[in-house]
Amino acid sequence: MAIEGWSFLDSLYMTVITLTTIGYQEVQTLSGAGKIFNIFLILIGVGTATFSISTIIGELTSIDFQARRRERMKKDIACMKGHTIVCGFGRMGEVICTTLSEYNNSFVVIEKRPELIEELKKLEFPYIEGDAANDDNLLEAGIERAKDLVSVIDNDSDGLYIALAARTINPNLFIIVRANEVKARSRILRAGANKVILPFVMSGRKVAETVLNPATEDLFDITNAHEVEGKTQIQLADLVVSENSYFNGRSLQEVGDKIKNLIIIGVKDPVEGFTFKPSADHKFKVGDSLIAMGPAKDYEAAKAELSLE
Repeated sequence: MAIEGWSFLDSLYMTVITLTTIGYQEVQTLSGAGKIFNIFLILIGVGTATFSISTIIGELTSIDFQARRRERMKKDIACMKGHTIVCGFGRMGEVICTTLSEYNNSFVVIEKRPELIEELKKLEFPYIEGDAANDDNLLEAGIERAKDLVSVIDNDSDGLYIALAARTINPNLFIIVRANEVKARSRILRAGANKVILPFVMSGRKVAETVLNPATEDLFDITNAHEVEGKTQIQLADLVVSENSYFNGRSLQEVGDKIKNLIIIGVKDPVEGFTFKPSADHKFKVGDSLIAMGPAKDYEAAKAELSLE
């Protein structure tokens, strides 16, 4: 209208057929200035339209994919049973989850920090986005069906509440809580935790043991059950006797050939407590935990062969 002096309808019609790339012939003959204007209209207009459409489609596709992935994850979590709930995904939480994943143990993480949620997405670990101190999030994580709960949140008050809430919802849950202050340990235990971990105390003792007994620490690297630099590490672990276990009703002497590559430290009875170096005629029953030490591969082999939990 401004350059060629065309009517509004002719100008609108010409603009529409140009932007939609239909390309009908010009309504009227274009002047040089009109042709230059039309060139810029095509480049800018069509380019902008194409970019906008592709961006919108990309966003819609991404949203649909994320929604489907999230929905699938929710279904997987809802089907979990006998799994571990990890509250918090900091440095400790990542180590715990990575180890559980390597041993094919099912778990779900509860985390509220956005930057750690992104990390969970990259690692493709199942997670619940929210506060672990919220009962609804614990229920969504399947706490009623879970076997263990590990809280590594760097806040003793939250850890205490999580232990209390988890014990109330699932009395049979094995609860491990991280604490920063030694004085918080007794309170968290009273709240329902089975075990309270004090990272700074444990790390300090580990360093002190390494200073006092360097040769022993190098040989029995209990903190790492994997091979490091080609050397087989020693694992201290428990073999829990289930109802269908080969151990159930048999004596230590009868099962000796099945665990000959492991060193038997003791047996933990859920009622009578721990027995150091049990006798050969000790009979196992459901719920007993055989504490054994040896290479990780021998432990896993014994666990698989004897159908232990």
